[in-house]
Amino acid sequence: MFLTLDDYRSVCDDYEFKQITRNDDIRLTAEAAAMEQIASYLRHRYDLDRAFAAAGTCRNSMLVQCAVNIALWLMIHRLPQNMGHERRECLYNDAVKWLRDIQAGKASPDLPLYESEDGDDARNPVRYGSMKPNRYDY
Repeated sequence: MFLTLDDYRSVCDDYEFKQITRNDDIRLTAEAAAMEQIASYLRHRYDLDRAFAAAGTCRNSMLVQCAVNIALWLMIHRLPQNMGHERRECLYNDAVKWLRDIQAGKASPDLPLYESEDGDDARNPVRYGSMKPNRYDY
């Protein structure tokens, strides 16, 4: 998967993480849902298959934090009385705001773009150029 257990240490301690994720199935399901939510904002322009396939320090750190915060937000709802709900909600809203800023063109992350076989940006909606000039030499 894109996320590792060490990625969660930046926003929660070991005790809190153990309380939120009792087994790996819950965590893996929440991570898959978080990655799909991220992709729903960014897949129109960025090649998220390549971005999520990256490992180690090659991963985009903001994308990792967004995935962690969204996954924790999805997992927190199974705790009794939504323990820690306010803090997670704030982090979740920040992650979604960043994704919306990218979608609106207000932020530009270092993520791989879709490329055509020529190496051009295949998802760029603006095209330019013209036909080769005719010489009309008979």
